[in-house]
Amino acid sequence: MHEWPLIIFTLLVQASVGITLFTTFSLVMAEQGLSSQEKHCYALPFMLFAFIAGALGLMVSTAHLGYPLNAFHALRHVESSWLSREIIFASLYLAFLGLGTLIALLKKRLPIVLLLIASLLGIVDVFCMSSIYVHSSVVTWMHFNTYLMFFGSVLSLGAVGSLWSLAVRPDLPSPLTRKVAVTAAVLLIAITLCRLLAQPLYMEYLTSVWSSDVITFPHQPLVAFAQLASLRLASWVILIAGVCALALSSRCHRINKRWLTMGSGLIVVAEVLLRLGFFSIQ
Repeated sequence: MHEWPLIIFTLLVQASVGITLFTTFSLVMAEQGLSSQEKHCYALPFMLFAFIAGALGLMVSTAHLGYPLNAFHALRHVESSWLSREIIFASLYLAFLGLGTLIALLKKRLPIVLLLIASLLGIVDVFCMSSIYVHSSVVTWMHFNTYLMFFGSVLSLGAVGSLWSLAVRPDLPSPLTRKVAVTAAVLLIAITLCRLLAQPLYMEYLTSVWSSDVITFPHQPLVAFAQLASLRLASWVILIAGVCALALSSRCHRINKRWLTMGSGLIVVAEVLLRLGFFSIQ
């Protein structure tokens, strides 16, 4: 399927940004609770994972181009092209994250400032990524729901990474683990509720567009959207089940790995299915 490079690219980059955000947030919360060495051991594996995921995402994105070696031409219209802006901010995000990770590897210290800058650049990058589709000519993308779904994936996948960062480090102070886990679970529940509450407004928008008989040639996104109703319903059910499992995993002072494994798997599957439905426009 021609959608898979875009599905993999967007989800990997969004997962990378989400993990960077939650890792930075956890380090800020642990400012007084962990030593420099403990912070380094806690954050470095997830910084590496976030960088590798983001780099792989950008590599996969070139598979969607007709001639990948011409990818640099997309940088020629920064003043008018959301694609050019997305490429620039994605590159800057990876550069700062990569530099911070390299410093952590070589000098055994965490450059919090670089992580904060990378987090901000990652947020801007996801905004530019979302704007590419919102400002396209595909009616099923031209809605605020696109921003909500993309940033929802950032927070969902970031929360998964955050909880795993706590689960694999049972030596962390219990109060800190509890504080970060509860925050991640609350954010995950909140963004999922926001995404669900936005669906009636999104459906109302699509209904108004459908009644006006708008079709984007040569694709028929409205027809494809209607045909994927069962996929969307299954995706939302799986996502809700995954969120519930992750919430249950953080009930106690220590993360329950069984619930965490189940919830993580369900959320990843749900995000892939939702993104598949998003890009299936014909």
